[in-house]
Amino acid sequence: MQKVLEALAARIRELRTKSGFSQEAFADHCGLHRTAMSLLERAQRAPTLRTLLILSWGLKIPLAELVKGVDTGMKSPPRSRTRGKPKSKKP
Repeated sequence: MQKVLEALAARIRELRTKSGFSQEAFADHCGLHRTAMSLLERAQRAPTLRTLLILSWGLKIPLAELVKGVDTGMKSPPRSRTRGKPKSKKP
């Protein structure tokens, strides 16, 4: 999961700089705290869906474009955080 966060962080930083925003100006533009923006771009915090939507709005791109390519290289899907045994299938 950390690799995906790092790829997403790099993607956000790349798109932000291409748009001509400093990190602080972009955070202000999106209505996010500059510390939160810094944590996202350093892969220190996983963004919520709401935050991803805010970032895509701020960049004026679809959400799909924002996350494009961040899962490249994943060998398997992320594991669920649920605990316990999986439910058995009943015949």
